Amino acid sequence: YFPAVPKSHRRKSGREERKTMAVTFTTEQQRAIDLHGCNILVSAAAGSGKTAVLVERIVQMVCNERNPVDIDRLLIVTFTNAAAAEMRERIAAGISKRLAEHPESEHIQKQATLLHNAQITTIDSFCLFLLRNHFNEIGLDPAFRIADEGEIKLMQQEVLAELIEDSYASGNEAFRFCVEYFCPGGKESVLEQYILKLSRYAASFPWPQRWLEKRKDDYSTSSVEEMCGSPYALYLTEHLHRMISGCVEKLARVRSLCEEPDGPYMYGELVEAELEQLEGLMACTSLEEYAVKLPAVKFGRLPSRKDDSVSVLKRELAKDMRAGVKDSIGEMEEKFFATTLELAARQSRECRAPVGTLIDLVLDFDRRMLEKKQDRKVIDFSDMEHFALDILLDADGEEIRPSAVAKEYRQHFAEILTDEYQDSNL
Repeated sequence: YFPAVPKSHRRKSGREERKTMAVTFTTEQQRAIDLHGCNILVSAAAGSGKTAVLVERIVQMVCNERNPVDIDRLLIVTFTNAAAAEMRERIAAGISKRLAEHPESEHIQKQATLLHNAQITTIDSFCLFLLRNHFNEIGLDPAFRIADEGEIKLMQQEVLAELIEDSYASGNEAFRFCVEYFCPGGKESVLEQYILKLSRYAASFPWPQRWLEKRKDDYSTSSVEEMCGSPYALYLTEHLHRMISGCVEKLARVRSLCEEPDGPYMYGELVEAELEQLEGLMACTSLEEYAVKLPAVKFGRLPSRKDDSVSVLKRELAKDMRAGVKDSIGEMEEKFFATTLELAARQSRECRAPVGTLIDLVLDFDRRMLEKKQDRKVIDFSDMEHFALDILLDADGEEIRPSAVAKEYRQHFAEILTDEYQDSNL
C-alpha cells in the first residue's frame, strides 16, 4: 500500500523495471526507494523484497552526493537483534559497493566510518539508549538494570499477596463484593489472574493509568439509549457493518457460482433470498437496529436435487462458502446479541461497582510493583518503553507535547525507517 503521492513524485504505471546496484527492482519497489517528502507505508507479501527495498533506500540516501544524509542521522528500527545485525551488514555491503565504484568519494568514505555509530537497532534497544542517556529527565536511578522474566514473576506474586492481604485487612466492603462478584467459591486466585491480565493489557497503551481510569466510565450507562450512544457501541456498530459487508461479498460470489453454466443453479433462488436479507442489514446504522434485524435473518435448507450437468467442485464450493456465511452470522448473533439490550444495560449498571474496584486494585498493584522495582533498581521491558515515552513527551492532562529531548532528536534524525512495522505495537 502506498499513500496518495504528490504529482511531482508520481511515476508512470506499468511493469517497467529499473536496475540499481545490480539488483532489479519493479516500478512499485523503485517508487518506495525514491519517494521522499511524505510518510510511506509499504505492504507486500512475505519474501517480496521489502527489506531489500528498505536497504536500497537507505544506501541511496547516504551515498547521494547532491543531497546527502549521514547514516548516523537515520533512525533505523527493526524487530529483533538478529534482524538489526543483518540490516547493518546489508547496509555496510551496499555502502562498500558504492565506495568500490567511487573510491575517491570522501562522503561515502565518511558513511563507512559513521556506520559503526548508526542507530540500526530494535525498538527496545533504542528505548534503552534513551534511558541510559536521559535517566535524569525522569528521576531514574542510573544504576538500573533489566530484570529477567522469572524475577518479575516472583515480584508480582509477592505484590499480589500483599495487596490481597491488605485489602482484606482494611475491611473494605467494596473489595469483598468484588471478590464475590468475580470469584465464585471465593477463590482469590481468580481475582489475582484478572489483576495480572488487566495490568498487562493496560501496559500496551501509552498511558496505562489514564486508560484504566477511563474504563470505569464504560459501565456508567443508565439506559439502552445511553449505552447505544457510547463509544463502545459505536465501534461495535462499525465492526458489525464491516463483518456483514464481508458476508455479503462472499454470498454474492456464491450467487455468481450458481449462475455459471455448470454451476449449482438449484441453490440460486434460496441464495438470492438470503443475500437480500444480508443486504437489508447493511442499512442498519445503530446497535439497536442490529439487535432487531440480525436475529431475524434466517437461512433455509439447500435443495438436495441432483443434476449431472452441475460441476461437483462448484456445488461443494458454493455449499462451503454459504456455510461459512451462515456460521459468521450465527457467531455475530451469539457473541453480541445473546441477551437483550435492556438486560445488557442493566448488567452494565450492576457490574460498574465491582469493575471499578477491580480497576482500583490494578492501579494499586501497578503502583506497588513500581515501588518494589525502584527499591531493587530494576525495570522490565514495559517500563523501558513507558519511561522512554516519558522522556520524549510532556503530558499535561490531555495536552501532549514533544519534550525538549524529543525536539533535539527531531533536529538530529532526518528520517525514521521501520522494518517489520506490523510486528510492533505502534
